[in-house]
Amino acid sequence: MTHSESTPPRWDGQRLIFDLNLEGGGSIRCAISRLALLDISGGGSFRTSDLLARFMRARPVIEAAARAKLRERNGPPLGILHIWEDDILEPPPASSPRAMRASSNRG
Repeated sequence: MTHSESTPPRWDGQRLIFDLNLEGGGSIRCAISRLALLDISGGGSFRTSDLLARFMRARPVIEAAARAKLRERNGPPLGILHIWEDDILEPPPASSPRAMRASSNRG
């Protein structure tokens, strides 16, 4: 399933909700708070259209953090998987989105 086939990201007034497509099929509902989204994307306005645009630009990093968080769990979340600023800015060393990019570039 591609991003265009999944439910589009939406703002609920407190957080941005999106579906994370899983490699084996299916998806998990995730959410990132407004402040976390603004912090990781360098700040900006609180307008819904701006928040959605910021999410789309940062989506690969946000999804990498969500996948890392899922790998640390014993099973899928009960309900929504919440992504916080620390999940992105201070991920576990072995699953860091930046570390994963660096190791994939090395072949």
